Amino acid sequence: MRTPSRFLFAAPQARFNATGWLVIALLCAALLYGFYRMVAAFIIDGDPLIFFISALVAWLVIASIRGNRQWRVHLRTLAQQRRDYSICDFARSFDSREVDTWIIRAVWNVLSEGVNRDGPDGFTVPIFADDRLADEFMLEDDEDLLDTLEEMAHRAGRSTELLGTEGFSGPVITVRDAVLLLNALPMTGERKGRMWTAV
Repeated sequence: MRTPSRFLFAAPQARFNATGWLVIALLCAALLYGFYRMVAAFIIDGDPLIFFISALVAWLVIASIRGNRQWRVHLRTLAQQRRDYSICDFARSFDSREVDTWIIRAVWNVLSEGVNRDGPDGFTVPIFADDRLADEFMLEDDEDLLDTLEEMAHRAGRSTELLGTEGFSGPVITVRDAVLLLNALPMTGERKGRMWTAV
């Protein structure tokens, strides 16, 4: 029988290593030290420019925190509105004779990882085929979208070599567009080897 989609390939390993984390830690330390020096200079010298720069930085931080809270409220509302839906409803949006079920599950899993929240205050957002990638998943940037498509393709066992080339570059506006684009990509050799499983 055909291998069920629950046997997707594992997510690709993060490319970040210890050196990357060290660079980020050093950058954060440099930023904190710079902020400390600005505050100290304002206290000692009373330079108004330093005060305005500090106020701008504080405003940007507060705006970012507020934006994240609003986004979380939006996702929680969406989860509440869609509480009766599941991956089964999502899968029924596609013809399983034409669309590889591995792709359907890979798209669901990858997008879910970006919007679902764990913990006691967590929630799960069911995905609809006509959800817009920019609106519901913040995939507005072409590079972010391509990275996400590559991860989906990897998990579904589809070659990523053609992604971004003519005929395989979009427009990818909705989740349905992403599924159909990935479905048009050729299978990898490893995926072909997993097409069938013994009963």
